Amino acid sequence: MNEYDNFAFDESEVIRDDSKIDCAQFRLLRRLHIPERFNGPQDGSIKHAAVIDVETTGLSTEKDEVIQLAILPFDYEPKSGRILTVHNGDAFEGMREPAVPISEEARLVHGITDEMVVGKSIDGAAVSAIIGDLDLIFAHKANFDRPMTEKHWPCFEGKPWACTLEGVDWPREGFTAGKLDYLGMQYGWFYEGHRALTDCEACLALLAQELPLSKKRVMTAVRADALRKQYLVRAVDSPFEQKDVLKRRGYRWRSPELRNGKVWWTMTTDPEAEIEWLRTEVYHRDASIPVRSVTVLERYSERIWDF
Repeated sequence: MNEYDNFAFDESEVIRDDSKIDCAQFRLLRRLHIPERFNGPQDGSIKHAAVIDVETTGLSTEKDEVIQLAILPFDYEPKSGRILTVHNGDAFEGMREPAVPISEEARLVHGITDEMVVGKSIDGAAVSAIIGDLDLIFAHKANFDRPMTEKHWPCFEGKPWACTLEGVDWPREGFTAGKLDYLGMQYGWFYEGHRALTDCEACLALLAQELPLSKKRVMTAVRADALRKQYLVRAVDSPFEQKDVLKRRGYRWRSPELRNGKVWWTMTTDPEAEIEWLRTEVYHRDASIPVRSVTVLERYSERIWDF
């Protein structure tokens, strides 16, 4: 599928041609190795993008801060979805000292301690220089990474974002989970995860793969999802006893301490159908349902709640 793969050695160097064991009885996992180039150009149109990842003091987009930021730029073809050159030499990774302590929960995930970030800072001008000419920014959990980066570096606000977690219907493609390390293992690699740049590499490798059932490139599916028109639908003052109905539908709860919170909400491409469902299944009346159009420049950002 790609001209160059993301492994340092071929399967034939490990698995003997004369092996009597059926290859269907085992699976080979190799350490992820990002090449300088996945493919050569074909269709003439080339865009510049990057994968972003952050490590933080905790899980609150309101109260916690970024302590590590990584950016991995690359080129791709919009028409084919093929990843081309990976600009490893231009990759960025830096740490910053936060104003709040790193929680134990976060430290157990990424292994970064308060002592490791003392006196560290990230050059905002350097970040802006990398972000400046990007066509699209990718993250595996964009609804967390985007608000966290926008808190510290306004240059991220003016760019469209795409999410490899939400941009693919992973269960419909035969996967039981959407975690980055799990998806990588299904595609045959492992990596030392939960540090920003290695997670960027894993996300980029994922973008370069082909989905097993639809046969689309992951890049193609994720980019198409990012460009779809989206609407924020809020189930304001919905009956408490309907919370499980809303959950099953995929609605999320926005906590009261957040701006315009204390509400169940969802994103949809068909607001009329969602309004009809809410009136029929939740309110059981002709309720007024607030709907807000969300542009590609706002999606996954906390700015969608500015109204």
